[in-house]
Amino acid sequence: MKRGHVKEKQFAKTHFLDRRAIFVGLAAIPFIGRSADAENFPTRPIRLVVPFGAGSIADIVARKVGDKAGVMLKQSFVIENRPGAGGSIGANVVAKAQPDGYTLCLGTVASHAIAAALEPLPYNLATDFKAVVLLVTSANLIAVNSSVPAKTLPEYFDHARKKGVSLYVSGGVATTTQLLPELIRVRLSVPLQHVPAAKVGDSFNDLLAGRVDMMCYPAIGLQPYLESGAVRPLAVASPNRIKSLPDVPTLGDALGSKDYDLVSWFGVFAPAKIPDAIVSILSNALSAAVLSMSDELEKIGVDARGWEADRFDAFFRAEIPRWAELVRMTGVREQR
Repeated sequence: MKRGHVKEKQFAKTHFLDRRAIFVGLAAIPFIGRSADAENFPTRPIRLVVPFGAGSIADIVARKVGDKAGVMLKQSFVIENRPGAGGSIGANVVAKAQPDGYTLCLGTVASHAIAAALEPLPYNLATDFKAVVLLVTSANLIAVNSSVPAKTLPEYFDHARKKGVSLYVSGGVATTTQLLPELIRVRLSVPLQHVPAAKVGDSFNDLLAGRVDMMCYPAIGLQPYLESGAVRPLAVASPNRIKSLPDVPTLGDALGSKDYDLVSWFGVFAPAKIPDAIVSILSNALSAAVLSMSDELEKIGVDARGWEADRFDAFFRAEIPRWAELVRMTGVREQR
């Protein structure tokens, strides 16, 4: 799975140097330099920009994996939080950085897929970034206040239709936690209405107080309320059931369709022109680091993936149009 890249050098066999030989020799200098840089990389700490606040899942993942990968590379990862504008402020810092491997971005589905569908960005996702490694994914859970008379997702949909409208909260406007219920609203004609909140804490309060029926949010965030019995889980948006809630069906199981498996993902990106040899070094180290921590990361509600550069790059590029279509279909851009 981990492949090195071996570069062969060709030398001209001639007794006299002509202009063509001189040109070839001069042109080869930058590549020799790059090879030497990659061979010694890294020689100083690596800056890992997290475009979200301290304490966020992205921040926690960056620090945990960065510490482990730093030991492997014998250089530390310095975490720099640059939150704001859905992650685009921090992402722009990395898009404009030198492509030498010493400035990276902890990108997410929000900053590196959804954001492009919401507003013009100061960078081009497809051309200004190189995917390095997919670190983890996180499953969103649909849960209801325990007073709601529904124990399955279809029962909740029936309840909403009988009421005429069912209010719900999420992790924020135009996040995966809002887009999933909105997709259900549009495709299945379920009368759901989003109640935006200034902060996630307010959304939890609304759910617990019964001012809203339902919340869509990462399972780890809802865990304390599930354990207390204040909230009832109905389905998880994941291809497979999650270990912390083995009895809760996936949306695919509940609805008979895989179209609702909208997972959140977190990966590392570099400026687009970074040399492939340095991408390989970073990808190998970060992949090994995150896979060695799967049990620890599971405790904070994320699943280790460790997809290396080529696989993650193909996935990331497919995600951009996919989320753009979901934003268009659900109309969440106009709700911002």
